[in-house]
Amino acid sequence: MDICNLEILHIHSNARYVADYLERFEIWCLTRKSLDAEKKTAHFLSAVGKEAYALMKNLAFPESLIQLKYEELKDLLLKHFQPVNFEAAERAKFHYLARDPNQSVRDFILQLQTQAAHCNFKDQLQTQLRDRLVAGINCSELQ
Repeated sequence: MDICNLEILHIHSNARYVADYLERFEIWCLTRKSLDAEKKTAHFLSAVGKEAYALMKNLAFPESLIQLKYEELKDLLLKHFQPVNFEAAERAKFHYLARDPNQSVRDFILQLQTQAAHCNFKDQLQTQLRDRLVAGINCSELQ
């Protein structure tokens, strides 16, 4: 039998950790031949560990976990771990970002991208990133 060698899913983590864990599990599944949906669910439930299993059991109640598809389990977890996002507050944080004097431009760009991921800018993402980079760079030569 092919056993998933991922570490257990830590239930006291953040949404990004959970999403990364799920992505890594899906990559593991891609490397397995003839892994049907039922086996994918069974491997997932076996891999996550007892705390995550108990959490999903509570989230899925009254349904039985083994009766759910992997995609349904994934949605349960992501919805549970996804923080309530107040778009206006996240955008305000984004618009207040400014580069610290000792911060590299590359690190500032990464900070902007990370915060922008919470802002739901959609088709305005590149424009917002550019404008905030110019306004927040704190370097007259680069502005």
